[in-house]
Amino acid sequence: MNKKMTAEQVKELIGQEGTRTVEVTVIGAKQAENGEVDVRVSDSMGEVYWTGLDNIDLYR
Repeated sequence: MNKKMTAEQVKELIGQEGTRTVEVTVIGAKQAENGEVDVRVSDSMGEVYWTGLDNIDLYR
């Protein structure tokens, strides 16, 4: 017997803002003429994307 599960929206959470912490590995980087640095990262969730260097904290 298959039991269909239903879910309701939690409307009071829609529009809220927050942060999430994931480990990232820098896989590319570029610097614009104005000195701004963008980095291409691969995160611990399997996503790959460009972000600003000021949006991540790097450590060794």
